Parts: sequence; C-alpha cells; structure tokens
Amino acid sequence: MGCLRALFVRVGCLVLLVAAIVLGIVYRRAILDYIDAWRGHPNEVYASPAAGGVARPSTALGRLEQRGGPAYEDLTAADLAALVESALSREHTRVLDSVQVALLENEVRVRGSLDLTGVPRNLLGPLASALRSREPAAIGGPLSVDSTGHLQLTVTYLTLHDFPFPRGTIPRILGAAHVPGARGATVPIPLAARLGDVRVSPSYVRFYRSAQR
Repeated sequence: MGCLRALFVRVGCLVLLVAAIVLGIVYRRAILDYIDAWRGHPNEVYASPAAGGVARPSTALGRLEQRGGPAYEDLTAADLAALVESALSREHTRVLDSVQVALLENEVRVRGSLDLTGVPRNLLGPLASALRSREPAAIGGPLSVDSTGHLQLTVTYLTLHDFPFPRGTIPRILGAAHVPGARGATVPIPLAARLGDVRVSPSYVRFYRSAQR
C-alpha cells in the first residue's frame, strides 16, 4: 500500500508540473507583464508640466513645419507633460488630473489621478471593492507617429495604486474610462505640428519633421 501511495504522489506531482508548464506557456505574456510592473523601473523619474506651459514645446514643434526649419526638436519630460495636460484640458471632464511624465528607453510613462466612475467593477479585479471614483494611475508604452503624421501612445502598461493589470484588459479599461480618443490600446496625443517620426530616450523626446510639409 505504501508503494502504491508513493506512486500516486509521484504521478500527481508530475501532473501538476506539466500543468504548471502549460499554464506558463499559455500565459507567458501576462506573467511577464506582472513581473515587469511589480519590479518597476529604477530610473523612472516623473516631471510635472513645465512652468511655462505649452509655450516652449509648441514653438519648438512649430519650427518643424517652417521652410528651412530644423530636422528635429528635442523636448523634455516636463514639456511633454505640458502638452498632454493641455490636450486633456480641452475635454469637458478631466479623465486624468495632476499629470506627470517619465521618459524611459523607447517608452513614456504618464501618471495622474484617473476618473474610474464609468469603469465597471468587474474590470478592476480584486481591487474593485477598495477603489474610489478617482485613483492614482499610471499608463505607459511606446510613442509612434501614424501615417497622417499624428502622435500616438500605445499603452502596454497600466497600474492603479501600483497594482498592475494584464495587457489584455487595458483596451477595455481605457474605453470604459473614456480616455479621449482611445482606440483599443492606442491613445492619440494631439499636437499642432505634423510629424515624420519620434524617438524616446531617458533624457528627451526627439520629434522629427515630416517629409511632407
């Protein structure tokens, strides 16, 4: 009987091991997202909107559309925060307040106070009962320029109270929160200038002029 019990234990352990491997493969992306979000980023430094508001970044981007203007312009995290805040202020209801921006390698992080009033509780998982109508939130991902020269953020990172959400839930949460212009996981950042490309480094965001002006 003892040998039989030992055999069942070994078979059970083998089944659990195989199941763990299969789940790890199937949910690999979600697991890695959780690990990255919990680990955070040691060089993540947030900046509030520049004291002068959008005056300097708007002037810099305007030069990109001038004949004989520069090939690119570099903006700081504070400049970008001012542009994001200005875009949000044009909305009737401020979905995201107290905007701050951090620059990473090929990624931008935006944090603030997110309005969760319209977000169904079932989208918020185990935090649902503890969350209020507004909560500290951060979204992040790469910046890119679409085919029409407009700037957009593809959100691959979302936290509420530092709790990370799986990437697959991000489009539904952004949509339910009525983030301005959100299409799936893509959020437009309206600018007056039409761009050719964008590159993000921890020190600055480099905006390139469009070939079609």
